[in-house]
Amino acid sequence: MRKTLILTGAVTAALALTGCASAGGNDAPPPSWFNASGTTFEGWARVQGDEIRLFQEERDLTLGFPGDCVSAALPRSVQETARDVSSRKIRLTGRAVAWAERDGAQTWNWQGTRITNLCGRDTIVLADRVEVVQ
Repeated sequence: MRKTLILTGAVTAALALTGCASAGGNDAPPPSWFNASGTTFEGWARVQGDEIRLFQEERDLTLGFPGDCVSAALPRSVQETARDVSSRKIRLTGRAVAWAERDGAQTWNWQGTRITNLCGRDTIVLADRVEVVQ
């Protein structure tokens, strides 16, 4: 009986964690260093799939997932160039938008690029242009 209770407790805990993950959780405010009212966003990039995660400092790239970042993306036509910016300091030109305004249940389609909001923030960046700063 005791083993059953332990197993049941472990299963319940796993299901609870899965429920939290699938419920969204993309509602954390942007980090303090991020200015959502700007039109340019500078930071260190980590590219994963179609999404760019923007970090304040280079050292933040090595922190655990998801870290102190803001999710961003470029239109599909520009996105291929973004693969070359991973681990580099970049400047994105675009606008910050509320994650709640997305067009899909779990993603945002930005001109053919799907954002899943890996950083879990209530704000993401829809960029039109990227340039390497350093």
